[in-house]
Amino acid sequence: MVYFLLDYTLKRSKRRKTVAIKVAQQQLTVYAPHFVPLGDIESWLVSKKDWVQAQIAKQASQAQMQQLPLETGVINLFNQPLAIKLNKGRSSHWQQNERSSELSLSVSSRVKNTESKYLSLLEDFLHHKLESYLEMRIHDYCLKMQEALPEQLKVQHYKRRWGSCNQRRELTFNLHLACAPTWVIDYVIVHELAHLKYMNHSSVFWQRVSRFYPDYKKASQWLKVNGSQLRWQ
Repeated sequence: MVYFLLDYTLKRSKRRKTVAIKVAQQQLTVYAPHFVPLGDIESWLVSKKDWVQAQIAKQASQAQMQQLPLETGVINLFNQPLAIKLNKGRSSHWQQNERSSELSLSVSSRVKNTESKYLSLLEDFLHHKLESYLEMRIHDYCLKMQEALPEQLKVQHYKRRWGSCNQRRELTFNLHLACAPTWVIDYVIVHELAHLKYMNHSSVFWQRVSRFYPDYKKASQWLKVNGSQLRWQ
């Protein structure tokens, strides 16, 4: 075993032609052709020691920046803190008190895994709030950009992207954007709407983004710096 790693997973394949490594959730996976000796793989890993350790440290730092709403009793909604109150009740549901800026999560006494249910209710609430905002702003920007409305709008978890657009004119947005400032969400909206005309990142694509969202570089940089803080555990 390589001395600088506590553990790693080795996956062999007859189809692979090269050795590759992946660091995810602070765990290391090595992909290698079936004919490469284990000693050669471990020697190669030693040469990648600094890079692997840097990636593990980076992911550990990002994990520390993530929100812990069920522990702290707070979640950011559109970059503003929202207090969370955990309750037991006859049924499982969420309810937002607009006056006190408090979100109440109630879980039925019949539910066994209450923590999982609380998190599910929280995500349902954030999904609802983000989707409502997206629908409103997509309509506004489509009018400004003289673009037809997309065929479908979806909100889901993404690990490495904030939004996507496909050839069927379907737009998908990362649920974690619910915790971002609205001006940053607007940038992601314009970015994906621009893909309806240009399915690439060419100069004409960025010209279109810039035309309808001049501060796109500022918003993109904000996501790079603060993106980890939008996620929760």
